[in-house]
Order: sequence, then structure tokens, then C-alpha cells
Amino acid sequence: MASSLFRTTLIMIKNKNKIAFAIIALVVILSACNSKKKKVYTVEGGQDVHNFMTSPAIERLTDPHDSLLYSFVTVGCNRIDKDDISKDNPSTTNLIEINKTFEEVASMKPLPDYFFFTGDLVYGYAKFDTAKLANELMGWRQVYESSPLAKTGIKMVALPGNHEMLISKKTSTGIAEESIWNRIMAPYIYGNNGPKRGGKDSLDGDESQLDYSFDYKNSHFIILNTDAMGQECKGPVFWVDDDLTAEQAKSPQHIFVFSHIPAYGAPEMNGPGEQLENDSTFWNVLEKHHVDAMLSAHNHVYCRLLPHKGQTTMLIAGNGGSPLNEHCTDAQKFYGYTLVKVYKSGKVLCYSYGRPVPKAGYMAPVDGPTVIKDSANISWGAN
Repeated sequence: MASSLFRTTLIMIKNKNKIAFAIIALVVILSACNSKKKKVYTVEGGQDVHNFMTSPAIERLTDPHDSLLYSFVTVGCNRIDKDDISKDNPSTTNLIEINKTFEEVASMKPLPDYFFFTGDLVYGYAKFDTAKLANELMGWRQVYESSPLAKTGIKMVALPGNHEMLISKKTSTGIAEESIWNRIMAPYIYGNNGPKRGGKDSLDGDESQLDYSFDYKNSHFIILNTDAMGQECKGPVFWVDDDLTAEQAKSPQHIFVFSHIPAYGAPEMNGPGEQLENDSTFWNVLEKHHVDAMLSAHNHVYCRLLPHKGQTTMLIAGNGGSPLNEHCTDAQKFYGYTLVKVYKSGKVLCYSYGRPVPKAGYMAPVDGPTVIKDSANISWGAN
């Protein structure tokens, strides 16, 4: 298209009286073409902290000698609404969307090393019916373990959300819920070095298998329960600080923190209960230790925030299949997952894959393709 525009311009400028007109016309036409490439969604008074693009310019490697070190997928919030629970779906998960995601990730080449499922796998809110939560989690395991993803060798890491931890929407976490999670989801828990009862974070229970960390290749990973008993909607900030302080002796090239509730919520989704109560204190610890990104869910949307330029990215991938938040823009109305690629050079690229919400309803068959909705370099210091 560009070459035809230039040919047209050359013809026009043969007439010297039309040179100025031709140049102006060419600039206008090319500007119009470029303006259609992407739409940028900005928040916080116009500060471009959320480069959400409907047709993004894909982040690519510029060094031909660089290569992929490893990759992982993250998403959360796949549970269905209470009114849609039925006996023929004991998992209480959005089967259409979760199976589509598992199928697509299982077909990736190369395969990711990890899949982090960041909470609200099931409906939960079991009140005092502990068998209900247990049955739902076993139902989720059956869905996952019979999927093609379970046969790939990709490590599934699952962490709880408020729906698994809270007794009800307005009632605090119970020790039975934590015990049930640890027992049933044991195959998908990859550490036990988390905080015990009491300590600097004043925890009411043993969180050592709900908050923990591990190393993989050149990176450090922290898994958090943001609805610990007596500490609902909070992050164990003192334990995280101590863990990262001790990790500095190993000089990790990258640090990633996973939780259900984000430190900072998406625009219009950042009120009480939608982001951590100790948000700024928690975030200061992450930036102090040069964490590349915090990856969460809870807000039913995909959103990428950069609270401070060149520092930690807040990435929310809560678009796993639960009904999307009412404040989602048209561009944000998609289900999917996020792929993060870590390269030997130190570059970290994220890609949000999305497909449209089915016209017939959120639990209806998929009726559109999965495409890349957003991409960015989320390495510490990159933006």
C-alpha cells in the first residue's frame, strides 16, 4: 500500500504547483494508516500505564543471537456464578473456557515450563460445608487431569483465591478451608518454606504451604495466599521482604510474585476488597527488591499497570472464564490467558492471548478465534 502511495505522490509532484499539496496529502494518508494500527487505553489522568492494544505491535527480539530460556502461562478466575452451578458440573468451573485454554497451551511450541493458576478455580464459599469445597476441588482436578495439558509435562502450580479460602463472601477464612486446599491440591503445591503461625505478619495459622517460594533457572518465584486466616485481602509483607532479602545472596536475574488479589486493581476495579489492603507497603517491598512483575487475578479482566516507570509491572490476568467485570471496556471483553517468555539476554516479554466472550453467554461455546491482544517487555527497568 505504501509503495502505491509513493507512486501516486510522484505523479502529482510532476506539476510543480502541486508539490506542497502532494507532500501534505502523503503525510495525512500515512498518518491515517498508522492510526489504525492500534488503540491505546490510558488511565490515571492520561498517564500511559496500561498499553492495552486491540491490535498490538508485537514485542519481538532484536538480537538474533538471543534465545528463549523458559516460559510460563498464568491466568485465574474461571469459576462460574452461583446461579449456574449444576450437578452435572461438580467442578463449578467454566468448562468451555478452561478446556479451550488447556487445549491451546498444550499445543504451544515450545511448551511452557509452568502454568500458574492464580485462584478462584472453583465457586467455593463453602460456609461450613467442607465437603462442598472438597468436591469442587476434586472436580477441578478431574477436569485438569483429563485434559491434554496434564500430559505435556508442564508443571501446574495452583494457588487459592477468596472463593476457595473464605467461608462466604462476607465471612473470613476458616482453618478447614486451608487444610482442604493443602490436602487436595497437594500435587500442585511446589514448596513449604512459607511463614508459620504468628511471626512478623501476625498470622493466625500455618501458611507454609500457601505462601512459599522456589527457584527455577535464573529466577525466583513467590507464591502467595492473599486471604490467609485473619489476614484477608492482605499480603504477608514481612515474610516476602525476608524471603527476598535472603534470595539476594543468589543474585537472581528475575523475580516473579504470584497471588490471587493484586496489590493494585484495574481502573474502576480497585476499591475495597478488589486490591490488597496493604497495597503501597507491599508494593514498596517489591520495588525495593527489583521484582519484575506481580501476576494476579481477582479482577475479572486482563490489565497491565506500571505504577512507577521502569520498575515492577502489575499484571492482572483474571479473564479465565468467570463473568467479566461490569466496568470492562469493549476492548477488554475477552477470555484467555497470558504467556510470559524469559530470554537468555534477560528480556522478559508477555503476551495476552484472548478470544471474544461468546455472544450467547459466558458459558456458551467459543465463537471466535484466540489472538494476541496485548504484548510488552516487562523486564525490570525496561519501561
